Amino acid sequence: MARILLGWVAVRCMLATALFGLYGTAQGRTDVIVAAEPWEHLLYLDGSQRPAGVIADFVAGMNRIQDRYQFDLVVLPRLRLNQYFIAKKADVYPLRTVAWTEPSLNLVATKTIVVAHDVYFTRRSKQQGGDSICKNVRAAHLAVVRGYHYGVFDNNADPAFISSHFNVDFLPSNESVVKFVQLGRAEAGIVPEAILASYFADPSVKEQLAVCDHPDSEVNLSNLVRKDGPISVEQMNAIVDLMEKSGDVAQLRAALTIPR
Repeated sequence: MARILLGWVAVRCMLATALFGLYGTAQGRTDVIVAAEPWEHLLYLDGSQRPAGVIADFVAGMNRIQDRYQFDLVVLPRLRLNQYFIAKKADVYPLRTVAWTEPSLNLVATKTIVVAHDVYFTRRSKQQGGDSICKNVRAAHLAVVRGYHYGVFDNNADPAFISSHFNVDFLPSNESVVKFVQLGRAEAGIVPEAILASYFADPSVKEQLAVCDHPDSEVNLSNLVRKDGPISVEQMNAIVDLMEKSGDVAQLRAALTIPR
């Protein structure tokens, strides 16, 4: 009987430990600083200098789904962002991959939230027979962002190397790449699907542009958690699980994906 009672107590303790990461205490929520750089339509500061966009909405959902943690989102320039993590002033980097971050930031990835792609896109009027440019993008006149690593260039970001092997225009942003192709100044462009999806919400753009079937690259995006911060990877994964059940993750994926 004593063994049975002790076993029941142990089970209750395990359950209490698991629930502790999801529900608040008498002392209130634990503050967690979520930091990221602006990312075009996905994350930006609005007219009141408040974070806005689908990533800001996702972070707001992380607060709504539980009451153990208070996630406060700040938007910073990239260099200052890195300094924040190194100085332990920031705790979570949302929807990124460790492949894009410096080891000195001391970040660990949670479970995958979104599988993201860089995609090729063209003007429909330029597609002779529908997909001739997509079938041979290496031979096309391309618009890309300077300094980015693209699969079509064997992940070599050196402009001198790229210019010597490909017909390329280098531009300062993904937004400028989209506009460049829209104006017919390049046959095809390469941008994150998450960026292009916001443009395709406009029916007139969807009629004008077409996305190639095969992507340039694929990457798993998750919430990156500082190793010695106030929330662990396991606790963050528990929150992501709740958001999957609530439909928040599905809504995010829909916003970052172009329907085929």
